[in-house]
Amino acid sequence: MPSDRQRNQKRTPAAVALQVSSAAQPFITELAFTENVSLHGVRVVTGRAWKRAERVIVKSYNGSVQSRATVIYCHHLAKARYAVGLELHSPVGTWADTSQPPRVEV
Repeated sequence: MPSDRQRNQKRTPAAVALQVSSAAQPFITELAFTENVSLHGVRVVTGRAWKRAERVIVKSYNGSVQSRATVIYCHHLAKARYAVGLELHSPVGTWADTSQPPRVEV
């Protein structure tokens, strides 16, 4: 269960593409998208059910965030979709690439 410190952190809605990989079995990797992020955690939507307490590695596709993480919960949403809460351990980097100006669609 997350500590009060983590539960009380402000969560920011964000749709960020992540690679989530099993720390124990690195060949188990999937593309996931965040729903919200905080300093010490992230909620992602995946196509795979992850086990509570499973250790994973997350890397953002368009940013530079990399972190080891622990699965805090995994809730079934709909057919082949799961909401997964990840507690981040010593995350480094940014969620989005801020070196490039935002792309404007015309």
